[in-house]
Amino acid sequence: MKPIIVVTSTRTVQREDVEIRHYPFIDIVPIKFEQSCLKPHYDWLIFTSVNAIKIFEPYLNQIEVDRIAVIGTKTKKVADQYNVPVDLMPDSFTQEGLLQEFKDPFTNQSILIPCSKQSRDKLAKELMKWDNQVQVLHLYEPVTNIENVKKVHELIQQQEVTHVTFSSSSAVSSYFDNYHRIPDSVEVYAIGAITERKLNTYHQPSKVAEEYTLEGMINTILKEVKS
Repeated sequence: MKPIIVVTSTRTVQREDVEIRHYPFIDIVPIKFEQSCLKPHYDWLIFTSVNAIKIFEPYLNQIEVDRIAVIGTKTKKVADQYNVPVDLMPDSFTQEGLLQEFKDPFTNQSILIPCSKQSRDKLAKELMKWDNQVQVLHLYEPVTNIENVKKVHELIQQQEVTHVTFSSSSAVSSYFDNYHRIPDSVEVYAIGAITERKLNTYHQPSKVAEEYTLEGMINTILKEVKS
């Protein structure tokens, strides 16, 4: 029997070896901003998500940027699709991973970080501690799709799914701010350590993907099912 996996991220995948039920928990709502707030030049432009590139891409021709960094292979893939040259992508797909790449003398840089209104602020705070000029630009806000959350809860209660995957902290909050712990009969997977820590705050046991991508979660699930 194929695993029946709920994908709660905005994007999904098509696979022959599993049954995917796609119910995005988050709708992306763009936030308007004054273009005059952009400086003419930045030493670094940092994209931490796919949505940040998609929304900011029309404004790229209004600024000069020396180097661009991205977090995650999916973000890099979208950058390639938009012909955005990427100079740096950390091996670890987290803000901490990028900070590790920057740790040797990295100071007095002008940095722009277009991101979600709910993005973690660790990256910006650490870069500012190193005497960099950091501008955080909130481009969008994740909003809970309550109908999809309700539908997944019903599928869990009816035991119609075997696995539920979470790809962001905001998706975790969208579910557990409305419902209690997922029963042990359904396996819960987190895309990475940050999402796992968010699940822990709701006392929800989970497993972490070997690779911090949606495909990585599905491959980890299949590996465990077959073992």
